[in-house]
Amino acid sequence: MSKRKESRAAAAHRSDLMVRRNRTGYVFITPFLIGFALFILIPLVQSLIFSFNDIKIVENGYTLVSKGFYNYQYILTVDTEFRQRIVNSFLMTLRDTLVVVPFSFFSALILSKEFHGRTVARAIFFLPVIVSTGVLATMDSNSVISMMMDRNTASAANSMQTAFSASGLITTLFSDSLPMEMVDFITTATSGIYDIIIKSGLQIIIFIGGLNTISPSLFESSNIEGATAWVNFWKITFPMCGPYILLNVVYTIIDSFTNLSNPLISQIRSDLMGLKNFGVASAAAWVYFVAIFAVLGIVFAVMQRRVFYHE
Repeated sequence: MSKRKESRAAAAHRSDLMVRRNRTGYVFITPFLIGFALFILIPLVQSLIFSFNDIKIVENGYTLVSKGFYNYQYILTVDTEFRQRIVNSFLMTLRDTLVVVPFSFFSALILSKEFHGRTVARAIFFLPVIVSTGVLATMDSNSVISMMMDRNTASAANSMQTAFSASGLITTLFSDSLPMEMVDFITTATSGIYDIIIKSGLQIIIFIGGLNTISPSLFESSNIEGATAWVNFWKITFPMCGPYILLNVVYTIIDSFTNLSNPLISQIRSDLMGLKNFGVASAAAWVYFVAIFAVLGIVFAVMQRRVFYHE
């Protein structure tokens, strides 16, 4: 009887401990759930409602005038620019994925090796990401607010952003000493390289983390068997990094589709902020969201079958 009582007491203690741990977990995730509901879920539902209505701005707020599926019909059948820009968005995403992911992978292979100045080299690759999400992002937010208030101010903000870009600096420094053809070539090349690096920082870090999870004993055993570095790469490194390749492909697709330089994002922002056409902009955003979701589903389904997961 005493053993039964002890086992029951131990089970009750474990149950109480589990309940307390669950409560602690709920306390920690509550701020995230509140933020998700306020800043993502509610605006998401509101934009869906807007997409079926025409929004009229009045003194006390706004009024909704039901239009059914007219906004969706308009962007899919009437607005030819929307169809062209969604094609351009897909082409831009395909280009970014085919360039950024391989560049990030091979950069991570180099940066994961032991050499003098490795920490500095890693910082150089990730520094543009920090800069772009700080100063330039703030400037872009200011230009959005200016666009809503004053078009002239928005133009000035965009000019300032161009001046601080790589192409703006090159044009300013070399326009007087070099032919414009050479300046244009240097500007295009530098902007392209900078664009690749600025889009690859996070992917490089993910790949470095994935490379560090590969056990050195695999390479040691392979080298004992006489395998070359080329064989080690294709038989060990590449397959073991499969999950991280999939992760970075998905991340790059989302990042490219939602980038502010994306032509369709620019059109949605123009309809929303410039023309104040909230219903059409909301419908376009939802069509774009469904298209992105479909692309991600196809990519994940195709690549998932070829990914090797290891413990």
